[in-house]
Amino acid sequence: MTPPARRRDPQPLGQGWEAPAVLVGGLLLGLALAALAGLGLASACFGGGWVWPSGTPTVGRVLGGLLTGHPGRGLLPAQARRVPATGWVYGCLAGCELLLLGCCSAAGVLFARYHRPGDTRAGMASRAETKRVLGVSQLHAAKTVIRPDLYGRYRTRVGGSTPTRGRLTGPRS
Repeated sequence: MTPPARRRDPQPLGQGWEAPAVLVGGLLLGLALAALAGLGLASACFGGGWVWPSGTPTVGRVLGGLLTGHPGRGLLPAQARRVPATGWVYGCLAGCELLLLGCCSAAGVLFARYHRPGDTRAGMASRAETKRVLGVSQLHAAKTVIRPDLYGRYRTRVGGSTPTRGRLTGPRS
């Protein structure tokens, strides 16, 4: 038995809760940044110019203002005057959040399509690779192992007693 320090972990991804925690944390961070980008976009397009919180403590107050229905709360007074009407702010905020949702959905589809753990397609050889590695004679010799449904052991014909090789003749039972 090997010492615990030298033991190799067969599951190198960590504990089962770590990946979902990172995913949820990243999603919450993305939602917060999209909300701030929506406020800035609304101010740039429909207000007096681009606004962005001026520090980490201000971000929490601005997000709290957005959640309570007061879009200019938490900003500096000069920036708060540039914020447009509430309808414009929440319209741009919804657009930014929908854009984030679309990007996350596309990334999830691409991940599920190409990077699934345990996907056997990545380890399967094509017909050309198999023919090149094994050769035609070895493929022919191993046909009962490769396709036992087509080239199984000797079988008897339906309605007769003579052994035959390959597919059964007559109706299937």
